[in-house]
Amino acid sequence: MSNTAGQVAGCKQGEAVKSACPYCGVGCGVAVKGKFQPGSLTKQPEIVGDVSHPANHGALCVKGSALKESLNIPNRLLYPRLGDKEVSWSAATGAIAQKLKETVAKYGPDSVAMYVSGQLLTEDYYVANKLMKGFIGTANIDTNSRLCMSSAVAAHNRAFGEDLVPVHYDDIAKADLIVIVGANTAWTHPVLFRRIQQAREANPDLRLVVIDPRRTTTAEQADLHLPIANDGDVLLFNGLLRYLSDHHALDDDFIARHCEGFASLKAEISRDLYSLARCAETLGLSREQLNAFYAMFKDSPRTLTLFCQGINQSANGTDKANAIINCHLATGRIGKPGAGPFSLTGQPNAMGGREVGGLANQLAVHRGFDPQSVSAVGDFWQAPNMATQPGLKAVELFEAIHQGKIKFVWVIATNPVVSLPDSCKVAEALARCECVVVSDISPEADTAAFADVLLPAAGWGEKDGMVTNSERMISRQRAFLPPPGEAKADWWAICEVAKEMGFSGFDFATVADVYREYAALSRINQNSPYLFDISKLASMTDAEYANWQPQRWPLGRESHLFSDGVFPTASGRANLITAHHSEKEVQPGVWWLNTGRQRDQWHTMTRTGHIARLAESETEPTVYIHPLSASKYQLSEGQLVSLGYDGNSMLAKLAVDDGLSSNQLYMSMHWAGAFGFASRVNQMVAPEVDPVSGQPAFKSAAVTLSPARAASYGIWMGALPPPFETDFLSFQTGETINIWRFACRTPLSKSHLYGITPQALVMDGTGNGDWTALMTADSRLTAMCLVSEQPLRSDPQPYTGLFDKAFSVSAFLALAMQGQAPSKLVCSCFRVTDRQIVQAIERNGLTSLAGLQAQLKCGSNCGSCLGEVKALLRQTQVNTEEAVTEGEQV
Repeated sequence: MSNTAGQVAGCKQGEAVKSACPYCGVGCGVAVKGKFQPGSLTKQPEIVGDVSHPANHGALCVKGSALKESLNIPNRLLYPRLGDKEVSWSAATGAIAQKLKETVAKYGPDSVAMYVSGQLLTEDYYVANKLMKGFIGTANIDTNSRLCMSSAVAAHNRAFGEDLVPVHYDDIAKADLIVIVGANTAWTHPVLFRRIQQAREANPDLRLVVIDPRRTTTAEQADLHLPIANDGDVLLFNGLLRYLSDHHALDDDFIARHCEGFASLKAEISRDLYSLARCAETLGLSREQLNAFYAMFKDSPRTLTLFCQGINQSANGTDKANAIINCHLATGRIGKPGAGPFSLTGQPNAMGGREVGGLANQLAVHRGFDPQSVSAVGDFWQAPNMATQPGLKAVELFEAIHQGKIKFVWVIATNPVVSLPDSCKVAEALARCECVVVSDISPEADTAAFADVLLPAAGWGEKDGMVTNSERMISRQRAFLPPPGEAKADWWAICEVAKEMGFSGFDFATVADVYREYAALSRINQNSPYLFDISKLASMTDAEYANWQPQRWPLGRESHLFSDGVFPTASGRANLITAHHSEKEVQPGVWWLNTGRQRDQWHTMTRTGHIARLAESETEPTVYIHPLSASKYQLSEGQLVSLGYDGNSMLAKLAVDDGLSSNQLYMSMHWAGAFGFASRVNQMVAPEVDPVSGQPAFKSAAVTLSPARAASYGIWMGALPPPFETDFLSFQTGETINIWRFACRTPLSKSHLYGITPQALVMDGTGNGDWTALMTADSRLTAMCLVSEQPLRSDPQPYTGLFDKAFSVSAFLALAMQGQAPSKLVCSCFRVTDRQIVQAIERNGLTSLAGLQAQLKCGSNCGSCLGEVKALLRQTQVNTEEAVTEGEQV
């Protein structure tokens, strides 16, 4: 398949293979150097940042730096499966084709669906949409990008007439003011945030404002942090527009010449609701805080506003995004260097999926379902059964599966049993569906358990194709490894099914053939207002495709989009969309649950959970609460708690975070499968969606919180999981031994453990019902179990070294007597903890960041931990000064 052999051969010869990171939407370039040795992780090529790539200039975050380890997935899916049987590809694709034909013949084309992913390459996306929308005749193909940026897509289409991002990464260094809204960029897009840090270092006058209900790592580094109330973004930005109008800071000429809809918008912002005083009161801010932001925006002609999930993942996410865009349009801060609204994508090819029509309400090359577009796309494809109306968006698609309206679904490169809201119902839906096909790299992905047909997909490093990042930069992912077993590229598998169904138009010999056809399709946008046109690439040779260098579209354009003030609408003017603030009542006893990402994990952990150094920053499913709220409700750190929603409940451990508001909880969305077991947070999220975009409201779920009775808390270390029943269980990959944390509602007794492992050595602790069991064989420690009636405070990491050598009880006792509380991992890139940082400062009298980095390197790679490192440096110095002062007084 397409260039794979050539790229692997190139790697064997010691040539660097240039590719793109498969994680977030920053789109970092990587270089793969060294010789490939089949079956060996240690002998695989080195993977480093590509210094020539314009997105990252060689920098990588901790996940990107761990790409080599990510290749060693513990359990790869190697062969197609029909039920429990391994079968040939021809048998699998034949069975899928037959089931598709039968289902469509009996129930119609809208009885089948696909659910795909921003992990797909552009070519995979293209053939999937061609098959479903042009040949099967349904638009019931949606993508998990619906969950992360579809509100931004809808806002762009409403404002600009097309889904266009008018900003480049280079604008960061040209801005006077950067506003980050609803994004913890230091953790979710670390390399991009490092560019912001570097721009501030180079330009001390550059200001950073962060708008986020949480005081995140990003917010801690801002000149101004606005912790606004739940879903207050429309109010905030309408209030900004009102302030700008009152202070004569709008660009009246730009509005008159290039915008429509201002009269309606002005009537809305003239309401007393948007006065500075009312806005501040409603948002929970002081007038001084709000005025400082509004004045900064007014006085900064080059303003960038970056927004992400905190805006998009809302019941009014589209209105939020349009409220931001309005402020840039009404001030003329768009189409210019250093200025504009900038939607950050979450996945490596979320933008590429938008380009090829990956969303159910789109056709390829930015076209919608208007009759002219349906005809143009259908004619190009020579489609025998062209879909003529939008399909079901993700949440309603799985609701239709649950109701039995959709009989067949093909899930590709995503894990909806974990990632969708009301995920218990999603699992029920798949269990009820007549036929579920899943394409994945692992048979242990949660959704794979529901598959009637399971297809082994080629993973990153094994497949070729294009991806597009947040700034419209098209890059290549290139293969440097052969797919294991019979794993195949997704575009190939889809085309094989299409051909089995008797459809022509899917005889692509290489992935380059697919891209050339897709590029040719974009020619229909010539002589139209649409700006997406890459048709010059339709004549690319195989060599030109193989040697592709990153480029932004529109190809060859030096100036910014909209630099001429012309927008791809019927009138050529941008639309100012009137967005209305709506307050959301929170009932007594109900908490506002905010879900999001951790710095060191990716989505549902299927690609990162097995990497020990990425598993150290958050070691178990944890829900965070403000310490005063925890005290008020008599909850303590480490305690087992229960979250409740609509009759469902879920267990997690409690931790405190003073960056949260008093009625807010936070929990990361990653815990699932073998890592989080029953603690996947999206069980607790109602399927409430934005009415325009269909994007779920993951940031403001209403839940209950209560203590959960736990008679025993414990840590189990060993090669295998604990051999007894638990009520709460989580898994952490270790370097030398694995770690499970558990809790039991009924006491875990020593006699119960003796019944399972009679050779266990059990020792009592110092109180609280503490005891430890040590299991040995052949003078080696095979397992250890730490148990307490109270939440455990001990750090298991020091004990893992006992598994590396001949075991002695005295060595264990020496460690147990130290009784160190767990330290917190601060710098994942170099595995530096808060304890190490404090000790280095205190022992060596360090007073500067440079001195600290010279010793420990913390914060010197991706920079995502710089805020925490600086805070520890400041606090330790304060503590030292206070101790000296107290000593002098004594």
